[in-house]
Amino acid sequence: MKKNIELVMLGDSITARGDWKKLLENDFIINLGIDGDNTLGVLNRVNRAIELEPKLICLMIGINDLCLSVPLEKIFENYKNILEKILQKDIKVIVQSILITQMPAVNKKVNSLNNMIKEYCEIKNIEMIDFNSVFSNEKGLLREDLTTDGLHLGEKAYKVWAYKLKNSISQTI
Repeated sequence: MKKNIELVMLGDSITARGDWKKLLENDFIINLGIDGDNTLGVLNRVNRAIELEPKLICLMIGINDLCLSVPLEKIFENYKNILEKILQKDIKVIVQSILITQMPAVNKKVNSLNNMIKEYCEIKNIEMIDFNSVFSNEKGLLREDLTTDGLHLGEKAYKVWAYKLKNSISQTI
């Protein structure tokens, strides 16, 4: 197994659809985003990311759980378990906020879950990057110029995401 990996991008389709090697200008990245994945799926495969012995894991997961009405408490429990597995191996992790959508009812849950995750990250001294302040419009919805379907991101959004992420990554790897 490759052991020269600096960064693992871990998440669902939003992560999977990013060309992270190009966006972050780094050939030592593996994208472990999977379309349709949820927190339980990532929990069940986080060991795959850990086995790569990366310097850093960037995690964004949870929107599919929310869209399927999984209870917030269950999603948060899975999220904490994912982070604990990573931290036990002394791998640095950056948590990326769950992105808002163009669905107001889902966004209420996104904001609630992000607040829970943010509090946990503060306690555990884990960096959490909030992308929603940049990705939202005046109505608190995902900006139309950044999305292809109200949930998934377009090319412009990935460039914004990568720009914001680069600074945090450069301080870690």
